[in-house]
Amino acid sequence: MTNLTKRILVGLVGIPVAIGVVFLGGWLYMGAIVVLSFLALKELYGLAESKHVEPNVILGLIWSAGMQIVIARAVIVDPGGVGALQAAMTVALFMAIGTIVTLTFELFRARANALLNTALTVFGVSYISLSLSSLLLLRQTNADSFSGTWGDLGTSLVATLFVSIWAADSVAYFVGMSIGKHKLFPRVSPKKSWEGAIGGLVGSTAAFYGMALWLMPQLDSILAAACGAMVGIAGPLGDLAESLLKRDAVVKDSSGLLPGHGGVFDRFDSMLFAAPVMVVIVYYKNILHLFIP
Repeated sequence: MTNLTKRILVGLVGIPVAIGVVFLGGWLYMGAIVVLSFLALKELYGLAESKHVEPNVILGLIWSAGMQIVIARAVIVDPGGVGALQAAMTVALFMAIGTIVTLTFELFRARANALLNTALTVFGVSYISLSLSSLLLLRQTNADSFSGTWGDLGTSLVATLFVSIWAADSVAYFVGMSIGKHKLFPRVSPKKSWEGAIGGLVGSTAAFYGMALWLMPQLDSILAAACGAMVGIAGPLGDLAESLLKRDAVVKDSSGLLPGHGGVFDRFDSMLFAAPVMVVIVYYKNILHLFIP
């Protein structure tokens, strides 16, 4: 069975499951985000083995799950507004306390490379857990422009984001395989081409725009296209960033959990960059109020 066939088969199962979980929302959706973060974070920590770094895996995983559960409760109980503000305060508190606890534990672990161990433990929670927590905020947004016709609150928005990323990945893959000649970033990912990247950008923009017309008719068409373009830029950057880490760790995939796709970290690398960008777009007024009263 070819790698492409494996990718398609996993997609045929995974995509309906993902869309179904997004639609149902609530604590099921929150649980899915916690599990995905758990697996991706564990895979990231696993990359450190080749660098002789020993992050505090158990502490990082507990820290990640605890923070996301509290964030989820804040946004599920009070979607948008105060709930989002409480989630932001939760993040600040958890990151500060988590960093202190990590350093304290490192005092008693008596391991080499204390600086790198601590840094990677904190980095993993920040990079993986905080980025995927953005999906909790997006699913529970009550912003009028992003409220769609499918499901409640941000169901339409998250579904559109997923489809846009899938479109970017798929179009980039097939365009790159067909006509890709000019290397995009050979030092990090030799197989990626500018032709594929441009194709992916067009694919994500078209997908987001088309999904918005269908599911979010209140969203301005120019903003919809801009969102798609931002996903088409941020997503590949996330993919390249993960490739950089894997190349440094001298591994092809973060794990073999998903046939044809690698691990959860491999599958959600684009989302790790794209979801936070969408949070900034959706909550930009709230963010501006932090700097401009």
